[in-house]
Amino acid sequence: MDFDPDDIFRDDEDDPDAQLSLENESSKEYVVYLVDASPKMFNKSCPAEDQRDETHFHIAVSSISHSLKTQIISRSYDQVAICFFNTREKKNLQDLNGVFVFNVAERDYLDRPTARLIKEFDHLEELFSKSIGSQHGVMSGTRENPLYNAIWVAQALLRKGSAKTVDKRILLFTNEDDPFGSVKGALKSDMTRVTLQRAKDAQDLGISIELLPLSCPDEAFNVSQFYVDLIGLEGDDLVDFMASAGNKYGILSMIFSVLFLAFVRSLRYHYLLKWGN
Repeated sequence: MDFDPDDIFRDDEDDPDAQLSLENESSKEYVVYLVDASPKMFNKSCPAEDQRDETHFHIAVSSISHSLKTQIISRSYDQVAICFFNTREKKNLQDLNGVFVFNVAERDYLDRPTARLIKEFDHLEELFSKSIGSQHGVMSGTRENPLYNAIWVAQALLRKGSAKTVDKRILLFTNEDDPFGSVKGALKSDMTRVTLQRAKDAQDLGISIELLPLSCPDEAFNVSQFYVDLIGLEGDDLVDFMASAGNKYGILSMIFSVLFLAFVRSLRYHYLLKWGN
């Protein structure tokens, strides 16, 4: 597939041909699930309801799987992509290191969920280590920046559709509140700066970035370390976010709220089409 890097800085509404379809579209949603796959996400340190340990990676994948099944049931016209970063293998249009876009045959990277996608995604955890792999993305002595790459890949995927008629979102799952903690000095400052700028570039194109932080009772997620600037929280919103990020049930509630809102939007779109016909 030929790919023009400049295309990710344009929206389909800039394409005259795309204008023909704008008035025929109702509001719908395009979502990129962006999941941290660093080794820390696989630590078994968070008790589940049955008191067995579970990983943050499992929580993220299970949440996404539940959301995909809900979309299938509701016959949603929303489109999704599933993207992992801090991976050993790479699979993305830009051929960037540390980023793997999960997909199945006969489906675009960003597309409506299919039964085959859900079936294969449900078996992903048991195959992940062999087929995709986890690795520390940012390490001392290297300028490799998988988080930057991941946001760039997500932005490219979300170029599809007009921001006037489509809500575009990146849902970021991670348990690392300081993604550049392993590097120091000028290198850390530079990585922080370019990553925040990459996020701002995406937001300027009408893409919202929502953080779904994962933490354990003995290790609260400190959003002030880095992500407060990336998602633009301040005042009471920051206080409320940090309170939720400090406990598991607050995080699960946050995840549920985000996915439930997507479900409500998909139902609204479905009935608009039904009554419109």
